[in-house]
Amino acid sequence: MNMHLMRGAALLLLAGTLAGCSGDDAPVAADAPRLPDAVQLTTNDDVFEANPIYSPDGQWILFEAEVDGNRDLWRMPAAGGDAERLTSDPAFDSSPYWAPDGGAIVFESDRDGRKHIWILDLTTPGAAPTALTSGDGDDGSPAWSPDGTRIVYESNRERRLGTDLWASPVAGGEAERLTKSDDGVYHRSADWSPDGTEIVFEANLDAGSVALHILHLESGEMHRITPLPGYEGHPSWSPDGARIAFEAMVNGTMEIGVVAATGGKVRMVTDTGGYWPRWSPDGRTIVYGSFGANEPNLWWIPVE
Repeated sequence: MNMHLMRGAALLLLAGTLAGCSGDDAPVAADAPRLPDAVQLTTNDDVFEANPIYSPDGQWILFEAEVDGNRDLWRMPAAGGDAERLTSDPAFDSSPYWAPDGGAIVFESDRDGRKHIWILDLTTPGAAPTALTSGDGDDGSPAWSPDGTRIVYESNRERRLGTDLWASPVAGGEAERLTKSDDGVYHRSADWSPDGTEIVFEANLDAGSVALHILHLESGEMHRITPLPGYEGHPSWSPDGARIAFEAMVNGTMEIGVVAATGGKVRMVTDTGGYWPRWSPDGRTIVYGSFGANEPNLWWIPVE
C-alpha cells in the first residue's frame, strides 16, 4: 500500500522552532484563535488510519490502518516514503505504542479470541507477536512505561461493568491493579508522565462527563485536570511533562486540545476535527487523525 508522507510537511516539521507553552500562558478558552494550520500527512480516502504515534527517535510514525477490511499495524518514515506493514493477521490489531528504546511495540489484538495485549519485537525480522496478557477479561489501550519495565492498560477483568487500569511487567509476572472503580465507571486510555510517577487517563467519574484525571502512583491519589463538560479523552503527555494533549467534543465536533499538566483552562489547537493526538519527541508538534472525504487520515500541527 502506498501511503506517502508529504515531504514538504516533513521539512516544515524539522525546521519548526516553535516554543512550548507554559502553565501560565496555556489553555485559554475553547473559542480562542487556533494555532497555525494543520498539515495533512496522508491522503488515502479509502483507508481508515488511526492512532498515530512517533517513534522515540522521531524517525517513524506508527499507526493502525484498515485495508480491505483488515485492521493491522503499519509504520512510515517521518521524513516521507512508503508505509511498511508490521502485522498481517485476520484479527483486529490496534492502539499501538512504542517501547522507549524503539525496539518493540505493544498493541491490543483479539487474535486469541479475546482482546489482549501483545508485544512485537522489531529487532528480529519475521518475529511473531507474543501475548503479555491472557484470561477471560478484555484488555486494551496499552502504554509502555518510560523506564521500559511495565505496560499500563485498561481491563474489565474482575469487573461486571466498566474498566480499571492495570500494569503488567514486560518481563512477565503478576499484573498490578492500579485503580478500582464502581460498576459503570470506565478508566481508559492511560499515558505515563515522562518521569513515570503519574498516569493520565480518561474517566467518567462525574455524571454526564468524561474528563482527564491524573493518578499519582505512589500515593494512589487521583485528581481531575480538565474543566470542560462533555467528553475529553485519549490523553498524551508532552515530553517535557508540562502539557497534556487530548481529544474533546466541541460544538458537536471532536477536536484536539492542550491543557497544563497541573490542570486549568483548555486551549483547542484544531478547528477542523481531530482524534488520537500524540506529541513528537521534541514537543513541537502533535500528530493526530482527522476525517477527510471518507476515512480519517494522518495530520500534524505545530504547537506554540
